[in-house]
Amino acid sequence: MDVFKRSRDKLRSLPRRLASTIRSISSEYLNNPNHILTTPTLSRRRNGISFDSYNDLRKIILNAPLPTTVLQHTPTKEFSLNGNDLPIASSSYYILTSINQCSTLILFNKDNELKRIDLSHSLIYFYDLCWSIKLNMFLMAGYSLYTFDPRSCKVTTIENIELARGDWIVSITTNNNSIYLLYSCSNRIECRSILYPHKLEKQWSQKYFLQKKDFLAQSIRINDWNILALTIKQKNREWRVDLFDSNNLHRINRSCSLGQGIPGMRNCLIIPYDRLWIVINNCSLPKQIILLDENGEIKEKPYIDKSNGFINLCLIENEWIAMNSNNKLKLYKI
Repeated sequence: MDVFKRSRDKLRSLPRRLASTIRSISSEYLNNPNHILTTPTLSRRRNGISFDSYNDLRKIILNAPLPTTVLQHTPTKEFSLNGNDLPIASSSYYILTSINQCSTLILFNKDNELKRIDLSHSLIYFYDLCWSIKLNMFLMAGYSLYTFDPRSCKVTTIENIELARGDWIVSITTNNNSIYLLYSCSNRIECRSILYPHKLEKQWSQKYFLQKKDFLAQSIRINDWNILALTIKQKNREWRVDLFDSNNLHRINRSCSLGQGIPGMRNCLIIPYDRLWIVINNCSLPKQIILLDENGEIKEKPYIDKSNGFINLCLIENEWIAMNSNNKLKLYKI
């Protein structure tokens, strides 16, 4: 692969703040190659990083590990869960997951377990979690839509979103303005206002995102560029990821097949990583964690030995990966 193309791809996989800093240094250096030699040492800074570090930053571009590569190493930290469920999400500080079929919420930060919240006597059940920066709370989606405030550890049902009998929300994602809800039985997507009373803004039936040979959509996520990603199971049991414009659900890219799934299994999940996408395929043997590029094409498909139980991931500001696997919460420094 051409060295400049490899550098560009590595740059895209870095956290945005670091990547923008590197670009600014590179641009200024190219426009004025004598600048580094003539600028006094104390003033040679951009975004808090010294121009003298240019060569070191260039090495970071070429050698920075991809998130899927990091997961092949020993975790940086581990915490005991005493159980394992799929839902997991994080803010810049908190990590929220659950055990015992969502009857117990567990709240962490990167250093400690903070609290366990017993939901066993409530009628709350959820399939997916996400963090809302705008609301400064977690959203929980399942047989209803709920909020979880990590400061008070209070769960509240959003009463004005009513689900049809036998229907449930299988996946949820948010940006600064909207909540996107993927429903299971009716296979539709709703876009609602992020602010109460969460007014319905747009709605799409399955004909807008499922094609003739598709069976269902399972996981929905949006990135910082307002691109929606859906994991889709085809009637031949193969999974793929399609990318859509979040404004009109126009299909931008249809990815290649991710391989056949185990019959009856639906837990093929996805999370954004800058412009890239990480697929957590619990429906294959062995389980797969796949890195897709911004066009939905496979960038890396490493072997990761996670043989027991389901797994799921979330990202903490693109600097840490949190994984719930084998009764443990595992943290990996990117």
